[in-house]
Amino acid sequence: MPQPTFTSFLGIAKEAVFGTAVPATAFIPVKTMSPSDKVTLLDDQGMRGSMVDVYDKIAGKIWAEYGFDGDVFPDTLGWALAGLLGDVTTTGAAAPFSHAMSTLNSGNGQPPSYTLSDYYTNNTRQFPGLKFSELGLKFSGDGMLTYSAKATSLASVPTTKPTPSYTAVPPLAGWVGAVSIGGVASTFVVDGECTIKRPVTVVQAVDGTQAPYSLWSGPVSVSGKLTLVMEDDAQLTNYLTNAKPSLDINYSQGAGASAVQVKLHMTKAAYTNAEISRGKDYIELSVDYDALANTTDAGTSGGYSPIKATIQNAVASGTYK
Repeated sequence: MPQPTFTSFLGIAKEAVFGTAVPATAFIPVKTMSPSDKVTLLDDQGMRGSMVDVYDKIAGKIWAEYGFDGDVFPDTLGWALAGLLGDVTTTGAAAPFSHAMSTLNSGNGQPPSYTLSDYYTNNTRQFPGLKFSELGLKFSGDGMLTYSAKATSLASVPTTKPTPSYTAVPPLAGWVGAVSIGGVASTFVVDGECTIKRPVTVVQAVDGTQAPYSLWSGPVSVSGKLTLVMEDDAQLTNYLTNAKPSLDINYSQGAGASAVQVKLHMTKAAYTNAEISRGKDYIELSVDYDALANTTDAGTSGGYSPIKATIQNAVASGTYK
């Protein structure tokens, strides 16, 4: 018989050892989940006196890819941010804790790995050794603050169904946010995006196992878009003069122990394109930007980072990393 989609759920946990699956310790409200095991099939094309080209498929290496998306919850978003950036500094003796995240530049530069637990009614499958490769945030004045995440992991394995429990923190409406450009509050931003990318390379080896030798996280890059009500030429001038202003996207609500925040700070946002649009009754300016690496946005590991993400919530130190 068919199984219901809406009973599905997604759990996550930090791994102590890369690739060693662990039970879920937190659960992420999601709208879509896209698991995909990747089995490499190698063609046997040895000629055998017949007019055919493939005689068999031989199992090669296997790994998995995973995507999910939904509305931003200020506590569960920390998993993807920490999994991309790697440098996490938590302050506060009690809730709310503040988690500042930047590009990790010490040791081998590798961010933490996680195990995802995907329950789909028929079964639960774990995706161990998971490394995040992309996190995209989108916001608008008339919608929610949303995200989409992509990751690469080792091949999935079946496990027992965990008992989910969910955050009591509500997601964030788009209008709650505030955007500053060049340190000046910008009330004319209609919508925007910010995407953090980090390629994950599946490293294969002749080592007697079907699993990859490693999942290796590469360099961090940040880019995005803004749609502005074009009140004046200030942002067009920033593009034309290559001004590289700072950019802050800041969402916060609540007070006391219940205070939450999601803040993206980019000290140098280079505009790579700017187009005037007359598709509405008022003129808009669409801007593309790349965040540039700088020492101001770096964390405790030093070096450079194109972004510093800060989230505030009731999640204790050591949870995300």
